Amino acid sequence: MVNSFKYINNKIKNSESILLSTHENPDCDGLGSEIALYYYIKALGKDCKIINSTPMSDKYKFIDPENIVEVYNKGQDNWLKNIDLAIVLDIGSHERLKEISSLTKNCKDKISIDHHISKDNDFFSFELVDVEAPATGTIIWDFLDYLDIKTFNDVKVSNALYAAIITDTGSFRYSNTSPKTHIIASSLLENGVDPNEIYQNVYENRSRSQIALLAHVISSVRYVAKGEVAYVCLSEKDFKKCGASLFENDGMSDFLRGVDGVEVSFVVTEIKPDLYKISFRSRKKYVINDIAAEFGGGGHALAAGATVETDNVNKLVDEIIYHLEKRIK
Repeated sequence: MVNSFKYINNKIKNSESILLSTHENPDCDGLGSEIALYYYIKALGKDCKIINSTPMSDKYKFIDPENIVEVYNKGQDNWLKNIDLAIVLDIGSHERLKEISSLTKNCKDKISIDHHISKDNDFFSFELVDVEAPATGTIIWDFLDYLDIKTFNDVKVSNALYAAIITDTGSFRYSNTSPKTHIIASSLLENGVDPNEIYQNVYENRSRSQIALLAHVISSVRYVAKGEVAYVCLSEKDFKKCGASLFENDGMSDFLRGVDGVEVSFVVTEIKPDLYKISFRSRKKYVINDIAAEFGGGGHALAAGATVETDNVNKLVDEIIYHLEKRIK
């Protein structure tokens, strides 16, 4: 990985205008990774911007105290078309950049840093992918540690990376957590991270509308495959009835996976008419990222997803159940 770090750092140093971005509906791993990297690049005096295709959830804004994360608008088009370097974090597929993908297609140097299996061999000029890393944030920690720079001791950087790591490891309870993960977390605590404050912001900051949505999920959950699969479908009407936003669906598939006897859970969410997001979770017994791939998605072995266009959500659910029941037999 050292050679990859050298390559990326040389590209950063030899570029003047640098874009950092992550996937649509950004999570803490994508956000924390780009925020941490931003402060290093800005310390070099570069023209660096974080521009994401969609806004972050309000509950994640605590990791961006200086409001450095921008949301794409057409006024940024000229800058985006003329950047020297694009570094994309935690993306999985460049399609998740939305409009930013087409605007940066002529950029010669496009780098992906990720812990997801890549689907973009032709889009990026260089990819640093470590599927063993529990979070993209740990790769950024390794990069900054390799550089041995003062930015690494900035509490804003440490908070961002700690938030990235706890969310993608489920607060260190997922199977991707390793001894090294705890060593990294320890170093971030030494840099001034308050773990209780970050945990409260991420996990204990639920709105009443999210509680209403959770109540709806509990009352609507269905079980198949002898109780080993739990699922729920959420429509636009469900969100409106609860007064909830799409962001407030976060964590519902994890919640269903926690039901006794359930090995796999999935949530189908209507994003807009005829467009649905599927979120899969598995305990450990069954791998589900290949099932997500059947629907054009992907992800990790135990946490994956897909976005599907269809005018028949019931048929979509039946197809998902069909694939899962084949796996579980």
